[in-house]
Amino acid sequence: MPTPSPTVEELVATLRRSALPTILVEGQEDMRIYRWVEARLGNRAANVLPTGGRDKLLSVYERRQEFSNLPVAFVADRDMWLFSGIPTNYNEVIWTEGYSVENDLYAGAELENLLDAEEAQAQQQLLDAIAEWFAFEVEEYLAERRYEVSHHCDRVVPRGHTQIDEDFRKSRGFRSPGERMHRQIKRAYQLQLRGKQLFQILERFLNAPNRGTRYNVASLQEIALKMTPAHPLMSRLMQEIEQAVADQ
Repeated sequence: MPTPSPTVEELVATLRRSALPTILVEGQEDMRIYRWVEARLGNRAANVLPTGGRDKLLSVYERRQEFSNLPVAFVADRDMWLFSGIPTNYNEVIWTEGYSVENDLYAGAELENLLDAEEAQAQQQLLDAIAEWFAFEVEEYLAERRYEVSHHCDRVVPRGHTQIDEDFRKSRGFRSPGERMHRQIKRAYQLQLRGKQLFQILERFLNAPNRGTRYNVASLQEIALKMTPAHPLMSRLMQEIEQAVADQ
């Protein structure tokens, strides 16, 4: 059973008592990535503290004067604010370049080089369909209608297929998005599609039963973190975290 995430009051109380510089991040799911950040800080020790989601993180941020003596860096995913813009009252938060920290990890790692030519062609077909669906959801969000972006890519486009599932279309009331939005997301998919789905798509091909060398999401993230010599987006995140802690 997963450990319940702390409340905002518990998080603020923890920060009041702490003497160790702290990096506040969103959730447990991303801790594999942020443990790498923690390790890279080395002797500039800092504690990485998951808050249980962006809303909680921002609620703690709004109460930062209550632990003003503690160096704290707030790191958050842009999520759908990537398309609508970040509110100006959160200008001291360190935001991912793409939709999420998983996007920043994926975009700089060249993981798609693990695909062979046939897999790469099939992946592009799948990406086109997922981008079409995601563009629809972004338009729903911008129109202030209900949107759903957390579906596994297998639910949207079942394995063995290259088009959006008909039952899924009906369940979402799907309609073709505007060409401009679809083209924008397809062109910048590494940063604008949801990072979890990018790894799911890659895993579909790299963990296929008939493949000699197989990789799952955990191993792909480890490769991205440890085997990528130059990682501009993750390095940018590191630099901003270090600067935020040093400035306090």
